[in-house]
Amino acid sequence: MRDSLFRFDQVVRSRHLGGRHFDWVQWDLLRANAEHYGRREAMADTFGPEIRRRTWGDVFDEVNTMIFHLSDAGLLPGDTVFSHLPACLESAYLDMATSKLRAKHLGLNVDLGRAEVLGLVAKVRPKLAIIVAEWHDRPFIDWYREALAGDPELVVYVAGDFHEPLPKRMFPLSDLLSASVWNRYQVRDLDYMKTDPLAVHELLPTAGTTGIPKVSQRTTLDWFHVHSVAIAERAQHTVYDSRILIGPLSGGSGRLWGVHTPLYTGGKVIYLTEFDEQAVFTLTEQENLTIWTWNPALITRLVTSPRFDRSRLATLRNVSYSGAPLPGNVIAKLFERGVKPFNVYGTSEVGGCMSPILAETDTEHLLAAAGVPLEGFDVAVVDAQGNRLEAGEAGEILIWNVHSGYLNNPEESELTYRDREWGGRWDGYQRTGDLGMYDAQGYLSVVGRKKDMILRGAQNIFPKEVEDHLSAHPKIHDAAVVGAPDPVLGERAVAFLVIEGNQPLELDEIREYLSGLGLAKYKWPEQIECIAELPLGPGGKVKKDVLRSWLAKRISNS
Repeated sequence: MRDSLFRFDQVVRSRHLGGRHFDWVQWDLLRANAEHYGRREAMADTFGPEIRRRTWGDVFDEVNTMIFHLSDAGLLPGDTVFSHLPACLESAYLDMATSKLRAKHLGLNVDLGRAEVLGLVAKVRPKLAIIVAEWHDRPFIDWYREALAGDPELVVYVAGDFHEPLPKRMFPLSDLLSASVWNRYQVRDLDYMKTDPLAVHELLPTAGTTGIPKVSQRTTLDWFHVHSVAIAERAQHTVYDSRILIGPLSGGSGRLWGVHTPLYTGGKVIYLTEFDEQAVFTLTEQENLTIWTWNPALITRLVTSPRFDRSRLATLRNVSYSGAPLPGNVIAKLFERGVKPFNVYGTSEVGGCMSPILAETDTEHLLAAAGVPLEGFDVAVVDAQGNRLEAGEAGEILIWNVHSGYLNNPEESELTYRDREWGGRWDGYQRTGDLGMYDAQGYLSVVGRKKDMILRGAQNIFPKEVEDHLSAHPKIHDAAVVGAPDPVLGERAVAFLVIEGNQPLELDEIREYLSGLGLAKYKWPEQIECIAELPLGPGGKVKKDVLRSWLAKRISNS
């Protein structure tokens, strides 16, 4: 069984669906930016006591230095590099360097635990790993020392403080940026390294911080050309923008907003290595930042902070995010400040497949809809029999894009992309498990997860609709609605609420509020639970399985 599901006829279909295809990869764009904007500041990070700043010319020089060092370390086309770093310059450099070398790049979230890290090393077998020595009491240097013992080919480069000499096959990260390599190479030697937009380049773990994630394979064509180019243009990012990345650089959304968008537009990005509320507001004002990007949970914290109302934020014009929706009250506050929110919907396997067209979208659609499909994608809504539904009908969302499947896991690739239920009609489409509905203008609203839908008697409750109403309540900071078993109705709705300032809030007040909004009575929560914070995954999505497990334990103990 083949490891990759890619076939060239996918490229043809993507083109027929309007997808834009180019002959460049990340490194080629970097070279163009260095030629056109060499002295303009391109990237900065907060990885250290002072902000580190680089122009496009600086980045090009340092990435090329890294390319030759990686080549000297034995990295060949098709080999894999791990970057296990917080959001910083070197993590972005590796994305560009590996694209030139036709190597694969997998960025690991620094929140992963020892079992997940060692499991991924054993599963993927990287040639090189570039890591931070320690992060928030996670001793990565010790974990990778274990990995070295089990893999005689692995080489590790380490950033950070070393309290003892590095063991064999571990080297300082600074070695990869040493100018000594130019004693052996010249810039024209880079011409021998031919780039390929159809080669698998980006490897994306598709799970969170528990279990060994599956690893999705992406090429520059499907992950950048069809995906990121359309998103950057729809969100109206330009060469004049300066953005701050709020969240990890390791995953798909981090690469989209932290590497792809600034590379494509030539604009500036600041990598916020550690989330710090005050730092975001200070940097926005001092650096004249125009865009906040990435993590919806952290953006929600910023917008609902008292500092948001007190800060000047004169240049901020856009908040671009992906991974989860923003609450309605957060979107409303952004509009009040003249800041347009821009959301991307999709999955790690096929990428962001849908977004608004910001230049043309009205406020109603920005509040309620995920957007319209990107060119090069087909996004279908189907019923339980696999029939494509018309506007106004809710069903499961299926997504097609150029796809390669999972790394070293052909069986899982077949399960994900092979239609075994509806006679093969939807081969090549990913079943998302999300429920959506198109409107007459072609905008798709995601109404919830198939597994999260609450069946109360014979009536369906889509939790997102109720959550959006609850989040607008002045006493509620955040809300999540899940189903609890009921012997008569099958399920009933339970709302988990994070209350502003520990104010008193009773169920009757919630019901009166929802009644005033005109929400149907059967959708009202029949129980509320006030908690300090909602459990969130790395991408900012609420972990509703945790809430359901908590309810189940409470019921079994009662």
